[in-house]
Amino acid sequence: MNQRPQAKLKAALDLAFNDYHHEKQSRLDPISLVYPFANPKDREVIAFFVALISYGNVATILKSGEKLLLPLGKNPLDYLKSNEKLDLWRGFKHRFTTGDDIEILAHWVRGALKAQGSLEGFFVHSNPNPLAPMKVKLSQFVRGLTVQPLPSHLKPFLKLRSRNLKYLLSDPEQGSACKRLNMFLRWVVRPNDGVDLGLWKQISTSELMLPLDTHIVQTLKKLKWIRTENTNWKTVEIVTHKLREISKSDPIRYDFALCHLSMSGGSFKHYQNLSTPTES
Repeated sequence: MNQRPQAKLKAALDLAFNDYHHEKQSRLDPISLVYPFANPKDREVIAFFVALISYGNVATILKSGEKLLLPLGKNPLDYLKSNEKLDLWRGFKHRFTTGDDIEILAHWVRGALKAQGSLEGFFVHSNPNPLAPMKVKLSQFVRGLTVQPLPSHLKPFLKLRSRNLKYLLSDPEQGSACKRLNMFLRWVVRPNDGVDLGLWKQISTSELMLPLDTHIVQTLKKLKWIRTENTNWKTVEIVTHKLREISKSDPIRYDFALCHLSMSGGSFKHYQNLSTPTES
């Protein structure tokens, strides 16, 4: 990327970041469901569940998220690590995610928490090579979760709901763009800045990959970084690489701003017109 266009693009991104990446805007985002929990360990597991059901209309996600979290009480980590029953979501429905899906997911999370104490610990333990690319790390994390033991009454549902569960916990090694898992990692890895949470310390922001959703895709198409709305992990790698050219240590710092800019009906072209990069 040539220096002047790159500088102009960075200036536009920074303007959008300043306008949209703040706590007031985050109240209109699924991450807002995590904020009421003060304990960082509770925040981690709540963020995971909320991120995985973050598909569809935001208002619907927020309503479904509240219903999902309510049975876990004020100390969800303690509940999940206990031996209390996890038959908590009968009748739950979020688009094509059911209560059976959430119960299976909760048992997988319980297994991970009991094994390593936290999801961060499980993520790191799943990947003995710290230099492995994020594609490998995410895939190993997903595969490690999905082999955690289930009670016998859920095993028939594992096969019956396999397609839906693979949608919730998608695997980049199978080509998925893994939007929600990448978003979860953004939430827990990026610093606590009024939007993201800064919970994980063993993964660098430089490793993060862009969560590709319909709002971000529209902006990327206008930038001519991608040509199609059909995304996969290769697309994620391409666009994240371009962002690393602009912000090497924190390539997806602009994700939240670009998403909410698009959601609000704004245009990134407005910021491109305003931007005036400083000469070096």
